[in-house]
Amino acid sequence: MGYPRILVVDDEENFLNLLSKILGKEGYEIRVTADGDQALTWLEELHFDLAIVDIRMHPVDGFSVLERIRARHPGTKVIMMTAYPAVDTRTLSFRKGAIAYLVKPINIEDLKAAVRKHLLPQ
Repeated sequence: MGYPRILVVDDEENFLNLLSKILGKEGYEIRVTADGDQALTWLEELHFDLAIVDIRMHPVDGFSVLERIRARHPGTKVIMMTAYPAVDTRTLSFRKGAIAYLVKPINIEDLKAAVRKHLLPQ
């Protein structure tokens, strides 16, 4: 069995590059995309242990990606993130099956802790 595979979906390319480097150094296999459609395609082709998904993206938003993951890949855990925190998006994230909700700018240590918590055996 290989390293846990993480999908990161965010429309900010610099942020994708940063998370790819940080999580890659933690020993995870990382796939990043700024395109929700690309994320949905990869989800049909590959197994992901975890997805980290930005809420505000166009044309496919993070909730659409979350819904598809929960419907077709229930074993894949999802962390939602946003630069525009609100009670309704937080509530909706958890109602739709997210395991965590992080606010940008992301605290890298909090992100790494959330990933470890949900990927590594307790």
